[in-house]
Amino acid sequence: MNQIDVYKRNWNKYSRIIREGLIPPMDENYVWLGKKVNERTNPPFLASIVKVDSILWKKIQQIQSDIERIDSRHEFFHPIYFHITLSEFGWSDQVDYNKIKRKMEDIFLDFSPFNLEIKGLNCFERIIYAQVFDKKRVLRSIYFRMLEEFPFLEKRFPEYIPHISIIRISTEEAKDVINKVEHRYREVNIGEMLVDNIQIVSVRPYLSVGRIKTEDKIFLND
Repeated sequence: MNQIDVYKRNWNKYSRIIREGLIPPMDENYVWLGKKVNERTNPPFLASIVKVDSILWKKIQQIQSDIERIDSRHEFFHPIYFHITLSEFGWSDQVDYNKIKRKMEDIFLDFSPFNLEIKGLNCFERIIYAQVFDKKRVLRSIYFRMLEEFPFLEKRFPEYIPHISIIRISTEEAKDVINKVEHRYREVNIGEMLVDNIQIVSVRPYLSVGRIKTEDKIFLND
């Protein structure tokens, strides 16, 4: 299935859930790999991400600001949080960081820098996100290569859906927000960016500022 069809199917499913008020209540006690995600005594968890180029921040913030005027109860992510997730390895006390880094360095010898187009907004149950179009499907290739190299990784969706989360829906009622997205931002052009590195980051989910810390940058093979 091509990216357009994947995003369209995703929109049809989740926009209906939001519009009809069927969003499940937020689970403050959500457990991931044996730990409550928002427990402040946890170590950070490790992930690999593509950081969003700062040239795109202004456009995304303008969209956030417009939506915030509709309903300010939600969480509007700071630009330093803008990213595309590739994989979540686990809590730092449960994985071997050096082994992860070595394997990623080997993987990225097979990939060259590539371009992404950021265009149109979409949603999951509680996330409004910017769509990421990857004409050569390099991100998808990297994602599935990492699943092969790290068999413990959780395959979260039937199809890899690259996205940039920009708003977290904080209530069970967000019909006005999803209507705004549909009528104004489903096809909005945000811009393009070059990807020449993948970052290994440590994440503390309970923080807002300082949630993501870069541990290493692994550059693609020129």
